[in-house]
Amino acid sequence: MAKRTTKPSGSFDAQELLAFLRLDELDYPAGAQQFGKDALPLLADLVAGADENLAIKAAYLAGYINEEGSADILEKAAEKGSAPVRIAAAYGAKMKKPEVAEAILSKSLDDIDPSVVKFALRSASSLKLEKNLKPKIDKIAKSFQENDILEEAKSILKKMK
Repeated sequence: MAKRTTKPSGSFDAQELLAFLRLDELDYPAGAQQFGKDALPLLADLVAGADENLAIKAAYLAGYINEEGSADILEKAAEKGSAPVRIAAAYGAKMKKPEVAEAILSKSLDDIDPSVVKFALRSASSLKLEKNLKPKIDKIAKSFQENDILEEAKSILKKMK
């Protein structure tokens, strides 16, 4: 019978994190609690890496970790080439404090991908950042190519009045 060892709290196992991220369905809140801030350097590497699937999941997980450094990962993800990674950044921003999320959402609202902009608008709205990001939302409401996004931006601006 194999003896099970318990890890001291706060210890981090990179292989365990990678195995978690390779699952089909992830419980991100539980993963954030399990891996915590010690996982952030590896998550940053994964977001910057070539494996898009791991980059997406790493960005989502970073959004759920409420520790210093997680917002930096989301900011970098908001600039990364892949739209799904940028969507994860825009989504993750809504789990941050408004003052931290604003920088992430500012980049996401400048994106050309409709899905990224849609998630950024929703995150900005849920964090009550509409006034801070009004110039960007206003630009989207006037000139975005995708009609659904244009209407969503207009709706947000209407609610502000």
